[in-house]
Amino acid sequence: MESSFFKLSSGADVLNSLQELQINTNSTSFLLSAVGDLSKVSFRCPINEKPINLDKKLEIITLTGYLTSKSSHLHISVSDENCNVFGGHLLFGTTVLKSLDILLGVIPNIKQQTIPNINNCFAIVDIYVLPDCPWSKRALKLLNSYHVKYNYHLISSDNDFEKISNRTSFNTFPQIFIKNEFIGGYSELAELHNNGTLRKLIS
Repeated sequence: MESSFFKLSSGADVLNSLQELQINTNSTSFLLSAVGDLSKVSFRCPINEKPINLDKKLEIITLTGYLTSKSSHLHISVSDENCNVFGGHLLFGTTVLKSLDILLGVIPNIKQQTIPNINNCFAIVDIYVLPDCPWSKRALKLLNSYHVKYNYHLISSDNDFEKISNRTSFNTFPQIFIKNEFIGGYSELAELHNNGTLRKLIS
């Protein structure tokens, strides 16, 4: 892996500067380190199209992701003067205050591979959950009490959210399928548990 060290000066747009780097067609660049401050940050939270803009002095906590000659996927987290931390998908408009030092690792000819889910052959339950969702956690706890194998799907992007919502016409989570049949969310799962039907469905 080759590495490159860049300094962005005051007023630079972080995302625009990174996307303008001349990245070889057959290479992928990964952000290894980022140290600096911002006068403004613009980011988007998962499953929320509305950008969030913070106009004040902020320190970068993390800046991670990858860049290719055709695309990028970058996440940022920042801290304010009270150590409150914010973050999400990096957007245009994120501006350097004084300076920003970035270390990139460049890997040529790398290919992304998908790791197969070994449970897919055996699981009869699919559960789609949101990060830090209390109802999703309750549903998982209930499923675990039955020692049933399940396919766990974390909704972490707008695209994931749109796919499952189009399939079920629901926009609440968790969303649970048993033997490819949509049964609903936590309340429906709990009802099946309470009336004794759940064990029959997963057996």
